[in-house]
Amino acid sequence: MNIIGQGGKIILFMLPSLVAALLIHIYLPRFAALPQGLSYLSPVGYLLLFPGILFWSIAVVQLITGFSEGRLVTKGAYAIVRNPIYSSVMLLIFPAISVITWTWVYLIPSLFLFAGVMIFIRKEEKELTSTFGKAYEDYRAKVRRIFPF
Repeated sequence: MNIIGQGGKIILFMLPSLVAALLIHIYLPRFAALPQGLSYLSPVGYLLLFPGILFWSIAVVQLITGFSEGRLVTKGAYAIVRNPIYSSVMLLIFPAISVITWTWVYLIPSLFLFAGVMIFIRKEEKELTSTFGKAYEDYRAKVRRIFPF
């Protein structure tokens, strides 16, 4: 098992939608734009972005530390969801970018990221079960995969 797990496959699955979102945002800004009547909500984007980056950063540090020690990480960000790196990007960072840039197109990569996780994460979960046994099974029974609620 490596630290990337199924991350490479998940990112490659989501990447074309992110490239498409960027191209649409740049070359078809009117098509990508959210309704102007709601533009007063732009500060909400920053309220999502900062916790998203913080949650993502904490999860990355915890993963690197836990992996290097050969232990299952179940505290901190990993006590909230089993995949906090993906969750933070999907639920906070991409939606924040959509609101900050006032475009809907960055919500599409969130959907592809969700789909990629759902398609590929089972293999990683099998590897974690094989490596950590009952400890991972107990953790999996208590903590949800992506959504904390």
